[in-house]
Formats: sequence, C-alpha cells, structure tokens
Amino acid sequence: MSEELPKEFPKLIPILENKFENLKKAFERFFMGLERVPPLKERDELKRQIFSIVDKKGYQYHLLFRAKQLAIKFNTYNSMWERTLKRIEEGKPIEKTRRPSKIGAPAKKAEEEEWVEIKKGEELDEGLGKLYSRLRKEVERRGLNIMDRNKFFERMKAQIKNSLSSGKKLKLKVVISSGKVKVKVRKEE
Repeated sequence: MSEELPKEFPKLIPILENKFENLKKAFERFFMGLERVPPLKERDELKRQIFSIVDKKGYQYHLLFRAKQLAIKFNTYNSMWERTLKRIEEGKPIEKTRRPSKIGAPAKKAEEEEWVEIKKGEELDEGLGKLYSRLRKEVERRGLNIMDRNKFFERMKAQIKNSLSSGKKLKLKVVISSGKVKVKVRKEE
C-alpha cells in the first residue's frame, strides 16, 4: 500500500536528480579508466532512495511525475551500466555509448558530388580514375585493403562496357557497407 508524501518531498527530488547526475559522471569516469572501482554502493543507495518515493501518494502530482521520470531514467542507465560491466567481466571491448557530436563537423558533400559521371567510352578511364581515388580515400580512412588500380580498371570496364555501348550515361559511386567495398552503378538516358 502506498504511503503519504513526506513534507520534505519537494526538496528531495532535486537532491536525487543531482545525485543521479553525479552517479552518471562516476560511471563514466570508471568506464574511461579514471577510477578503479565502479560506484556500485552509490548506485544501490540511489536506487533505494528513488524507488522508496515512487510509490507514494499525494496531491503534488508534478513532483510525483518528476520522481517517476527519474526512476525511468535511472532504470535505463542502470541497464546500460549492467551490460557494460558484464562486457568488462567477460573481457570484451566496451562499445562506445555516445555518438560523435555533429556540431562543428564539416558539412557533408551534396549527393550529386559523390557520383562520378561517364557519358562516352572515351571518358571511361578518366571517370574510373576519379572513382578509384575516392575508393582509395574511403578504404584508407577505414583501414581496409585496397584492390590494385589495374585490376580495378579491368573489372569495372568489363562490367560497364555494354551499358556504354548502348549510349547510356552512367553514374558510379563508391559505397562501403559491412566492411565490403561496392560500386553502385546508375544508368541514365
């Protein structure tokens, strides 16, 4: 059965939110290797405090809402912390939980700039040269092995000669997915 809200409840929520933020920072320091021991005692204490107030009843619904939101956020982070601790115990590498910030990142090239256009058979070597240089940049950036330039030219010429002889314009683009290098070909009239 749920109990009544204590009188100090309005002051307790900001304190618990602050403790939660400090706990997040402590776990982050541990996962980065700055701390030797995970803050498990602090986590368990905060969990007990948060869930002791969630089942209370009272007329301050906005405070109960904040308490429940804090409990949900705590559960989400706690499950992530548990998974990461388990990976550490198993000796597996820790996956990065944050994505790099897009603020200040260079703007992505326009879609059309990524495609290499080949209109006639005479432009084939020039177009394949541009495509190979883009391929080389992408492969080197990811640390993959690159195919020999002559071998690349032979394979690509064999694949696209029929399309060029029919008078169609081709657009070629380098795509790397799942560690495999692919060349997309788009035929246009």
